[in-house]
Amino acid sequence: MTKILIIDDDDIFSRQLSLYIDRMGYVCKTAPDMKTACRMAEEDRFDIVFLDVILPDSNGLAGINTLKNMPSRPEVVVITGDGDVDGAEIALNSGAWDYLVKPPAFNKIKLLIKRIIEFRTEKIKQEETVLFNRDTIIGESHALKRVITKIARAASSDTPVFITGETGTGKELVAKVLHKNSRRHDQPFIPVDCTNLPDTLAGNILFGHIKGTYTGAETSQTGLIREADGGILFLDEVGDLSPMVQRSLLRVLQEKKFRPIGAKTETACDFRVVSASNKDLKTLVDKGLFRKDLYYRLVVFHIDLPPLRQRKQDIKQLLTHYVTSICYQMGISVKGISKDFVDTLEIYDWPGNVRELINVTHLSIANAMDAPMLYPHFLPKELRINLIKKHISDTGEDDLRSSVFLTINAPDTGQVIEYKALREYVNHLMESKYIDYLAGLSIDNVSEICRLTGLSRSRIYQLLNKHKKRLLQG
Repeated sequence: MTKILIIDDDDIFSRQLSLYIDRMGYVCKTAPDMKTACRMAEEDRFDIVFLDVILPDSNGLAGINTLKNMPSRPEVVVITGDGDVDGAEIALNSGAWDYLVKPPAFNKIKLLIKRIIEFRTEKIKQEETVLFNRDTIIGESHALKRVITKIARAASSDTPVFITGETGTGKELVAKVLHKNSRRHDQPFIPVDCTNLPDTLAGNILFGHIKGTYTGAETSQTGLIREADGGILFLDEVGDLSPMVQRSLLRVLQEKKFRPIGAKTETACDFRVVSASNKDLKTLVDKGLFRKDLYYRLVVFHIDLPPLRQRKQDIKQLLTHYVTSICYQMGISVKGISKDFVDTLEIYDWPGNVRELINVTHLSIANAMDAPMLYPHFLPKELRINLIKKHISDTGEDDLRSSVFLTINAPDTGQVIEYKALREYVNHLMESKYIDYLAGLSIDNVSEICRLTGLSRSRIYQLLNKHKKRLLQG
């Protein structure tokens, strides 16, 4: 049964639209604000969401991604009384199905719902029938599943694909998985590192040369484009291409022909182009740093990879995979992973994404040596220092601020709280929470604790005695 959610604080409009949808035979519910809507979308599975822009607790446009990330991954239709061009552009760029201005014609709503249901029905069929080889794309988060669905769709066609994402998100990995699932899977996958493609050598590297073309050309050389014949040419970090190489590449993509250096005739070449960049190519185009015509040749099917901080629920599964893989590579027994080790990694924001997680896992296993289990104190020192600073600034400061607020705003007893007493209370609370945090890191070396905290050995023992706590694992 199709379920529809209306998010609008206009009760009259919500009731009218809800009654109309009910008469069409669909289940329809309403929510007056974004907070209520998100709670309902977590508890129930909606297929379609009609979303107002101006809500009591937020701007509806800012909530489109949040709604699309809900378990049922609903299609979002923005419907507003204050329509504008900029709002429509933001909505569609955020993945909204459509942007409607109130009051909408009910027959348009009826057709819209019908089209969305047809789309979702077909999508479910495709997801169930397509055999997709994920290879080493690891995780089950909603953000990652959306990417996998896009890869599967891209693999079934032969159009150019453009992959974006921060450094370390796995753009080349996705390109290889796309290749393995395409009709060209038994043909070459040829990567081109565009960051190391100087103008003086680009022609030779891409197109090759004929024997005797210049001094030192004692044999003919096949270029990378020729090597990609029948398969995929992967242009990694394509935003780093120089203007000269961009011009040369554009013609090859248009004609699917190239001329090796020194050759008299052109050579036809059948390849599919897949490109990737951690830069915003549209911004580069607007600044005149990237050719607009090349941009439209490359950016046909777009896959945007989420950073690891947006799919932290995948960290445990990624960690299990890489710990097993690294231990096998090192020829040692596979190490166990403590819960506090996983918890610690889930706090971190991972600016280097999955690549950084792999490096941290390598170092942690090396630090653990013969220990059978990974604990937080095996993590690289830089990461542990970063986590301590983050915990103190984010958690500790917020908790202390809340506690002071509650203390100062306690029920009036007719007495003023002395500043000295309040200061002692705050210091006591901060010390206690700080010791609890250090205990959670499972650091079993007092010298290391002193180095990380900046406290002397005697001061640490003084705090432990004062708060009647144990820090070391013993």
